Amino acid sequence: MTDEFIDDDEDYRYLNPKHQRNLTVTIFGNGFPSEARIVTLKQSETENKFINIHEQQNPNPKLQRKFTVTIFENRVSITVTKRAGIVRQWLSRIKNRNRNKLTKRSLVVGLGVQWQPPHTNKVATLQLCVGSQCLIFHICRSNGIPLILRDFLSDGNVTFVGVRNYEDAERLYNDYNLKVKHVLELGYIAGYKGVSMEKLASLILGFDGVKKIESVGRSEWDQRELSEKQVEYACVDAYISFEIGKKLNAWKYV
Repeated sequence: MTDEFIDDDEDYRYLNPKHQRNLTVTIFGNGFPSEARIVTLKQSETENKFINIHEQQNPNPKLQRKFTVTIFENRVSITVTKRAGIVRQWLSRIKNRNRNKLTKRSLVVGLGVQWQPPHTNKVATLQLCVGSQCLIFHICRSNGIPLILRDFLSDGNVTFVGVRNYEDAERLYNDYNLKVKHVLELGYIAGYKGVSMEKLASLILGFDGVKKIESVGRSEWDQRELSEKQVEYACVDAYISFEIGKKLNAWKYV
């Protein structure tokens, strides 16, 4: 199977107060002053400058939605689904493509979960990332949890990594009885315990300017359909975790 990517690199913006700066300039000509209003775009404080997302055309969006996220020129293919069958297919492909790493116990997987505050709410999404492939399982809306996912999370040959993920495994177990065998906090093994994902991305990967937008992180993750901003947020979290884990050879720490 060949992964399909969208090649449209255009960045569309709307002129609104968050993205613009207004200047009034007085112009003198023929002895008469006149005023001109100039609108200049500025980088929004709620956007990631080097990250773009595109939704792909999909004949059956009820089963899954497909996106491509470009993160510092690295393209990541995202599958968003509520269906256990799609999760089963995605994990089967990942395991087949990484048989050698599974045998050597060197497979690293970026793992993250999202829920809407407060903490009493159940985990709404589970995201996994391996290489350029990311799965966002809308688990709170799912029609079931496939056995292959339970087996994958509890596989001793897989190392799951994240940033400030101290309670992710506990929450997955409490909410869905999903056991994660090996889960590591990347700041700890990098010697930067408690440091944010944004800071680790800069220090270890050279990705300067990554932002975890608080309003998105605290949004309604249990709504019927995830927004593009939520998909981007979840993907970036899992992808950067994977890349840092790979860079640090995280499997050596379990």
